[in-house]
Amino acid sequence: MNSDDVVLTTAEQELVEEIENGGRVVFAGAGREIRGRVLTRELLRTKEIRVRKLCMSDVRLTGEIDLEAGDVGFPVRLDRCTFNQPPVLEQANIAGLYLVECTLPGLRAAQVQVSTSLSLRHCTVSGRIDLMGAHVTGQLVLRGCHVDGRGGEAIKADGLHVDQDLICSDGFSADGQTRMIGAVIGGQFICEGAAFRNHGDKPTLELNGLVVKEHVFWREGFTVHGRVNLRGAQIEGSLDCHRAHFANPGDLALEAVGMHVHQVVKFSAGCRVDGEINLTGCRVGGWVDFTGGEFVNEGRKAVDLARASIAQNLIFQSGAVVKGKVLLAGADIGGSLWAQGGRFENETDTAIDATGMHVHRDVLLSEKTLGSVADTDGFLARGRVVLSDVRVGGNLDCAGGRFVNPQREAMIARGIAVTRDALLRNGFVAEGRVDLADATVGGSLDLTAARLGERGEALRCDRVAVGQSVSFVKVRAEGSVHMCNARIGADVSFAGAALMGSKTALELKGSVIGSTLRLKFAERPTGMLNFCRLRVATLDDRQSDWPDEAKLNNFVYSALRERSTDVTKRIAWLQRQPEYVPQVYQQLASVYSAAGQHHEAAKVLIAGEDQRRCERKSLPGRVHRTLWWILKPTVGYGYRPLWVLGWLAGLVVAGGVVFHLLGPGSFLSTRTEVPNTRFDPWLYTIDLLLPVVSLKHSDLWVPLGVAKLWSLFFTLIGWVLAICLVTGVGHLFKRDR
Repeated sequence: MNSDDVVLTTAEQELVEEIENGGRVVFAGAGREIRGRVLTRELLRTKEIRVRKLCMSDVRLTGEIDLEAGDVGFPVRLDRCTFNQPPVLEQANIAGLYLVECTLPGLRAAQVQVSTSLSLRHCTVSGRIDLMGAHVTGQLVLRGCHVDGRGGEAIKADGLHVDQDLICSDGFSADGQTRMIGAVIGGQFICEGAAFRNHGDKPTLELNGLVVKEHVFWREGFTVHGRVNLRGAQIEGSLDCHRAHFANPGDLALEAVGMHVHQVVKFSAGCRVDGEINLTGCRVGGWVDFTGGEFVNEGRKAVDLARASIAQNLIFQSGAVVKGKVLLAGADIGGSLWAQGGRFENETDTAIDATGMHVHRDVLLSEKTLGSVADTDGFLARGRVVLSDVRVGGNLDCAGGRFVNPQREAMIARGIAVTRDALLRNGFVAEGRVDLADATVGGSLDLTAARLGERGEALRCDRVAVGQSVSFVKVRAEGSVHMCNARIGADVSFAGAALMGSKTALELKGSVIGSTLRLKFAERPTGMLNFCRLRVATLDDRQSDWPDEAKLNNFVYSALRERSTDVTKRIAWLQRQPEYVPQVYQQLASVYSAAGQHHEAAKVLIAGEDQRRCERKSLPGRVHRTLWWILKPTVGYGYRPLWVLGWLAGLVVAGGVVFHLLGPGSFLSTRTEVPNTRFDPWLYTIDLLLPVVSLKHSDLWVPLGVAKLWSLFFTLIGWVLAICLVTGVGHLFKRDR
């Protein structure tokens, strides 16, 4: 019996004696029972005894251990002990507490102050662990423990302050809600292999406002069933979730709005999330890596990084699979967006929405290359990819990428601004429309060997501004290609391209191309070409490049590539056009004329006049056409005035022969006083054919009979040729003015 007249059992008496001896106390209970009030009294005798450490094992502790607001001046370790009531440590000051393989119905330790560490290793807790406002100077260790909150809270630790590490690992599990709102962890937060479950409506992990001074390791089998809340969390190291599993299908799995991570974030290497990751407005000082992770929230948002700020790279490389929407709207990425080989699937909606995103370096939605060898799995998006108003400080590289959204938009990049090159080439496939309207590309726009679209519209890049060249070399477009009102600094090439739009194959209306427009298609386009108001420096084409129908109103080009299509074939093609456009003929003629090919220029202009006459269908038009019909063979509508000399020469010869055969007997001389005047049939013909200029020879002879008819004929022909010459030359001067 002690001083308090409490009858002690044999085991309790042994414990008291060991404690009174001081030093390091080791007590083996061998399954015996110690009452809680006895142990409480001994633990609070700090001033009366000099115990360095108390170690107890295999003890059954009955009744309440109540250390509330008390001081325990030495560390306590309990191995394989069983509690029948939750220990009460509220507002207590304890040097250290270590529970190993213990069983207890809960732990009440709100506002406890632990000078060293608080450790529960491989313990079974069938109730709540309450650490509200607790302060642990050393580590808080929950290795291998199982905490069953009985349908409520498993761990309640709002305002917890741990100066060193918080460790929940080695198979730790918690059934019920874990709350650590506003907690501060001075070291690392390690949950390797831990499992958290909550079957209620509340979040499984409620960690809003969490502050971690070093790293957070939620990896290597870390599992959460239900929602994780990390709103406003501050992590001064890295957040590492590789090989973790977050499961809350159809709802938020991880909400970290406004989270700030000073180093890197990893959801990689086997991480799986069933539900949504919401990282809206988060700030990351390093990179964010989703490579090797699987993120599933089909038909909804899977990864939300809207307005996020990432100092380095955002990575979704080979092995990353997202089934649901990735939202990057308004995000700021200080490095590159690497998505080579990533798979993004949201077939009923948008796979990636990056509207207004700013990437300071490259955007890589392509196949991954190792040295010079390409990965067999290139970038794949099933669903719409939206890059509208995105700013890219380097290259936009979609080489080898596949964008699948049949009968809808596969890629929308309206207003995108790319500082260097936009590369949609070498295996780039778009099963759906690609929209690059209003895009700005500082370097080149390269679609070499790309496959575009379906029947209908394949590519729209109206009003694009490209500083260098645009390449459609070997491109295959199932639908129409539109590049209206574009401004291209250098060449545009369609060499080897196959354009199969059913109605319109290619539309370049209103565009300006600073250098060469190179057609040279692999096959004749199946639809119309619309080059209205197109301006190019040089046109490089072949006859086979032109379909039967093209709109060429105000198509202006300064030169034709040498050894291009023969002028006769060009004229034949122009004449097949459905309507006559004077400018088309005049433009081609001006190019030939500027190159010194005046003969070819005249051919084109004459062909244009032919076409213009054919267009006149009304009665006045027919009369006009008939009157002008004679201008073509005589003066070539004024473009060949010297043809008149040929006609004159031929008529002089013909007239001379006719009048020679008729002989002088068919003429009566008007100069009887000069009976020996000689008749010259050729001089007589020339005098008849020149209506204005008189050689006086025709005045000396009066034709008789048949000669009179022939004289009248040659006189009329002379007047006709004179009128044709005057009319044609006048028309020529009028055109020149």
